Amino acid sequence: MIIEIPLTQDQVALVPDDDHEWVSVVKWFAKWNQATRSFYAARNVSTGMKHPKQRTLRMHRVIWEHHNGPIPDGFTVDHADRNSLNNCPSNLRLATRTQQCQNQGLRSDNKSGYRGVSWWRRSEKWLAQIRVDGKLIYLGLYDDPIAAARAYDAAAIEHFGEFAVLNFPQEVLA
Repeated sequence: MIIEIPLTQDQVALVPDDDHEWVSVVKWFAKWNQATRSFYAARNVSTGMKHPKQRTLRMHRVIWEHHNGPIPDGFTVDHADRNSLNNCPSNLRLATRTQQCQNQGLRSDNKSGYRGVSWWRRSEKWLAQIRVDGKLIYLGLYDDPIAAARAYDAAAIEHFGEFAVLNFPQEVLA
């Protein structure tokens, strides 16, 4: 069973009932992350030093380490369903920085409505491309933005596997 832990700013964190008792012993607050445009459950703990006096712990990292041990160097903890307040262990997974970047939403300046698709005025076609390990990979020019989005989806699955955020996820499930 999933239990809600109330946070500040009218937010709630989700945890399984077997983690609820030990997690809810302390107060958690909703911390806004501008980069991901989402809230995280967090709490501040004293460092016992003059500077910095405290550090911020995020609930999803605490739960991950409780169940799995320390987070290996070079990895972060990712929310598979992209809900940063769903801290159930089944929703948490290790991810590299590249995998985390793939798991972001659409950019605010996106005009096509699809990941990896933009209008290329010179050819008057839709351009499909994907970024992998910092390199932009050209996927082709298309008359239709949906065809370009499907080309992006195929490349995302090839390069990112389970971390791929797709334009048409329902087509993969079908």
